[in-house]
This record gives sequence, C-alpha cells and structure tokens, in this order.
Amino acid sequence: MSSLHEKYNLTPVINLSGPLTMYGTSISSEGVAMAAAEGLRHHWDMDELFACAGKLVAEWSGAEAGTLTACSAAGVTLTVAACMTGANIGSVYQLPDVSGMKHEVVIQKGHVVNFGAPLEQMIRLAGATVREVGTVNKTTTAQIEHALGPNTAAAMFVVSHHTSQFGFVQLNEFVALCHRYDVPVIVDAAAQDHQIDRLVASGADLIVLSVQKYLSGPTGGIVCGRRDLVDAVYLQNQGIGRGMKIGKEGVFGTMVCIEERMSTDLATWSFEQRCKAEFLADKLTGLPGIAISTVLDKVGQPVTRVRLEVDPARANLNAAELCAQLQQGSPSIKPRAHHTDEGWFYLEPNHVTEAELTLTADRIHAIVQSAVGVVVG
Repeated sequence: MSSLHEKYNLTPVINLSGPLTMYGTSISSEGVAMAAAEGLRHHWDMDELFACAGKLVAEWSGAEAGTLTACSAAGVTLTVAACMTGANIGSVYQLPDVSGMKHEVVIQKGHVVNFGAPLEQMIRLAGATVREVGTVNKTTTAQIEHALGPNTAAAMFVVSHHTSQFGFVQLNEFVALCHRYDVPVIVDAAAQDHQIDRLVASGADLIVLSVQKYLSGPTGGIVCGRRDLVDAVYLQNQGIGRGMKIGKEGVFGTMVCIEERMSTDLATWSFEQRCKAEFLADKLTGLPGIAISTVLDKVGQPVTRVRLEVDPARANLNAAELCAQLQQGSPSIKPRAHHTDEGWFYLEPNHVTEAELTLTADRIHAIVQSAVGVVVG
C-alpha cells in the first residue's frame, strides 16, 4: 500500500487483468517516473521536444516517422483526421466538418469493437463516416474492394483480443488491397507493442499504439508510419487535436519507456512472464471444480496467462461469482474477466509480485473451499 492509498482512503489493487485502463493499466519503472517528474519541473520548446520524441519512435519502430498523442484512442481519431486533411491547414481548421473532403473509413465488421468505448465513436469524433464491411464472422476481399470508393479517406484494421479471430481478411492482404486503390491503412494495435516489427512490415501507413499498456509508460499514444501522414497527425494539434495532446511529462516518460524497451531482451522478458504464470498455476492446482492451465496470448503478444475454467456443479459457484468475490475486500484482486459467461477467466501476472500471487492463490483457495463446504484453517 502506498502513502496515496492511505491519504485518500483508496482500496489497494492487485491487477491480474493485464494493463487494462479501468485498473490503471501498467506500473512504470522508476526511470520512467523520474523522467516524467523531471519534465514537469522545467519549460521546453514543445515542437523541439516532439521532434526528438518522433525520432526515437521511428528508431524503435522502424517506421519513417513518429509522434505522440494523449492516448491510443486519441491516436485513432487523429490518424483518421490526418487521412482526411493531409497537410492542408484549412481542412484542419474545418474539422469536424468534412464538407468537400473524403470522409469514409472502411473497416471489417468484426473489428468494430468496444475497448472501453466504441471504436467507431473514436472514428466519428474526427467527423468521419464509418463504413462497416461484411459480417462479424465473415468478410471477403470482394466486399472490401466494393466498399472502397471516391469518398474513402482511409481503411482501419484492428489487432486486439476483442476482435473476431476468424473469418476476416488478414492484415497483409488488407493493406495490399487498400493500397491498390491508393487508400491509406490505419492499424489500431493499442496493446500490441511487442509486435511492432510485424506491423510496420505489413506496409500499413499509420500504426497506433498505447504507451501505458505493455510499454509500461505514462498515459499516452504512439503514432508511427508514413512521414507525410505522421506530420498531418501532428498538424491536428492546431485543430481538433488540441484537446488530445500529451503533456511534457508524458513525452519524457514515453521516451524513457521506449529506451527501456529497446534495451530489453524479449526472450528473457517473455520467460519471466511464463515463470510467474506457472508459479501461480502450481499454487492453484487441485481445487475442486477448477481446471487450471497456462496459455499464451492469442493475438501474438509474448504474454502467458493462467486460465481458470469453473465447473459450477463441482465448485458450487460459477466463474462470474468467483471473480466477484476476488474483487471484494482489500486488496481488491482484479481478474481478466471477459469470458465469465463462457465459464472461464484469465489471471495475468504481469507487474504482480510473488507475494501478491501467493495472496491471490490463498484467496481463491479460501473462496472455493468455502463454496464446497470445506472448513478452512
């Protein structure tokens, strides 16, 4: 518990959901926190600072250019705006009125997700019109090609566990198809920073990432890609982007977390995450009605999670009830509970200590044993 918990009477949280916004995303390193604090204590030429940050983003990502926004949701809005306005400052001032501009954004229906807010709303904030293509579980190249027309400003592709995981046109093919019609492709890959090499290699024109997910930085968004479009994203700060700008502390914190990522060995990091998951899984083995396994992230992040599948007939409670009870008390333990209606949920041990994992296992044992009528202690 920190002094801030005590001062403001806030409930301590053990975040086993992963870097979700509702639980404060990730935990930053001391170096990131110090850089953000130092940034707050001085004045800066912000254009110079953003240029410096953009060079670092480009070096890390391998893209032509980069810039920063308030968050990845802001990045979605501003990349759409950039594709509509280009470098025309008059058009920047005109938004969200899109009169006379290409304004449609083509997206596969299975990618129109809610990440805590509707993705299509983030697109519409720029003044654009969302054109959904196909169905949730089936979209073809012919349908995408048919949707690309004279009013198409951009096409969007989403890489996320929230999207439909089958029946859609894959990224490389999607990019190639759109480029045949000179339509720029925006990739919303908020939590997929470990896959940046693959995303850039796809040829996507703009890629949007979150700083505070697995990069473990302050709240912010990264945009990288084609230099002219990245410049157009930055130009939005003179228009609708004014309310979506990242502050100096966020810029410095982001720069340090990128530098830390560049010096991190991915294989070692992934191994450490797997060891944490296996440690927790071992402590949960043998619970009545609870099947325990470890699984890798299905979208491609090198993250291992513990999967708990609950048999209500044997455990005498269901997955949703177990998750609800985990969150009661202090500290509140937050599971990754997207699939409780299917009878299972995840625990993701990223940024969680061994002591917190042990406490979590003890609480799950107590909850399950109480449900089945076993006397604890």
